[in-house]
Amino acid sequence: MKNFNLPKLVAGLISFLFVFTICTAMFYAPEVSLLIPTIKMINPVCATNCATTLPPVSFDECQPETNGAQVAKIYVTNIGNPLVDWTNVVEWNARLDNAADDPDDILTLHVVGSKPVPASTEKDISLGRKVTGQKTHTLPFKIDETNDINHEFLRQNECGGSYLMWYETLEGKLFGGTEGIVASLLLDMNIAESSDDLIQNEGKFEWKAKFTEERIASPLA
Repeated sequence: MKNFNLPKLVAGLISFLFVFTICTAMFYAPEVSLLIPTIKMINPVCATNCATTLPPVSFDECQPETNGAQVAKIYVTNIGNPLVDWTNVVEWNARLDNAADDPDDILTLHVVGSKPVPASTEKDISLGRKVTGQKTHTLPFKIDETNDINHEFLRQNECGGSYLMWYETLEGKLFGGTEGIVASLLLDMNIAESSDDLIQNEGKFEWKAKFTEERIASPLA
């Protein structure tokens, strides 16, 4: 049984009332559903002919925007439990719970991770043309908080499995869209020989997709 958590209870009640109101309106007045936006992963639209249109770019010689690297947090839940609106901090707070008592709880992993360039597939076809398929994306990471609970998390995931996940950089950029990323998880333990080093749980999430994930300023940062 979870400990009583008033802020989470209130956030969960607000989310429930919001969804309940929408569902009731759609039941008694189906036309209302036409007014409710469906938030999904927004991907680029590829050209259907040989004419490719350049998208806009932005640079500033005096005040260039740069963004720091390093993946610092990974949010994980069970497949089939996407968010309603990933920009909504109330919804996030209602679901964030490392106890994982409910199937739709979202775990927060504190990590040191990266998102390297994905492996892409390019094939030569007739008339000197090239086609590209889906890319293989990986997110390798290390967990240095190796307490007993996290050790059992590692052991359980040695069974293999896939989850829904989002990832966030140290400077607060969140990736994954409302629907999240369906990815497989591999996790192992690394004990170095030096007594100056720490035991670390090392792993990676892996998935296939044609496009890079959507990005927003994290509502949790």
